[in-house]
Amino acid sequence: MSAFACQAIWARVVPRVARQSVRIDDVAAAAGVSITTVSHALNNKGRLTDETRRRVREVADRLGYQPSALARGLAGGRTGLIAVTVSFVEEMPLAAPDFDYFMQVMNATSVAALEHELSLTVLPAGSRRQMLGKLPIEGAIVVDPVPGDEIVEELTRRGVPVVTTGRQPGGPERSFWVDNDHIAGTRTMIDHLAEKGASRVALLTAPPMNSYSIDTLAAFEERCSQLGIEAIVETITDSVSEGSAYAAASRLLDSPRPPDAIYGALDRLALGALLAAEGRGVSVPDDLLIAGCTDSDASQAARPALTVLSLNPDRIGAEALDLLIELIETGAPENPRRIVPFRVIERGSTQRAALNRA
Repeated sequence: MSAFACQAIWARVVPRVARQSVRIDDVAAAAGVSITTVSHALNNKGRLTDETRRRVREVADRLGYQPSALARGLAGGRTGLIAVTVSFVEEMPLAAPDFDYFMQVMNATSVAALEHELSLTVLPAGSRRQMLGKLPIEGAIVVDPVPGDEIVEELTRRGVPVVTTGRQPGGPERSFWVDNDHIAGTRTMIDHLAEKGASRVALLTAPPMNSYSIDTLAAFEERCSQLGIEAIVETITDSVSEGSAYAAASRLLDSPRPPDAIYGALDRLALGALLAAEGRGVSVPDDLLIAGCTDSDASQAARPALTVLSLNPDRIGAEALDLLIELIETGAPENPRRIVPFRVIERGSTQRAALNRA
């Protein structure tokens, strides 16, 4: 950008920002870059040249932009208070602290909030609506929203910005979310099991209530059909726990035609299947392959250690807060829907020699 062009933009922007608190879009306009570029430059993120980072920071300093202005309440009496919660279904209560995935998402969100000097509060399931009216929150992050989630609906009605991790099934068309491509991830895991010789694969899953479980089930059935693999679906209808998975896997392994592979749609379901195999003297991975979705300390410590589909929850949490801040400050994020990459981490539970499928 030429010096003349910069001066022309500056002349248009400075009179406006002098009359009000400087916003991130003011810096973007003055520097001639996108809002995302400003955010990345000021937070040492993204793939930017040193010159771009220097120029954006220089413009931000000259305008007096404060990245933590939201937290300090400098713009219109803002509170800098962000709420985070896990979507809740009364028929199937979920204890988020029992799942490493949710804790990793929340921990990453907390760290990102501290970096931006924001306050973060966790709304416990079951009493969220009562608490909501007592909190002057700026915005909220809802993890794995289910259809008709009361918090999403209430905040949307109030005009409070909401970002979800995972799409809300049947949610509003104008929505803001961070997610993985669970269809591609499930296909990749089934391909991995097939390469190891699996021909009869069981999926242990919770009921299809959120976008993750809906996508996983659909992709599982479709990919098994494409590969000529027999697909078995075992839905956990009570608590999502190792105990429930143990009972379900035990029924499968005791059946006349047991599966030769089990994929747990959550790490705890895969761990329960591993316990069931051990209890019946079924060798893993020689006689039975087991894999899980989402990584955890327990998955790594299991014997054998579990092969997993890692969803990068740390990045999901950080991206969710970044998107929420952009939504609050601008009302129109440049990238309102963000996909975080996944990867298969192969460990002992599937590490047997690959077989050639006919």
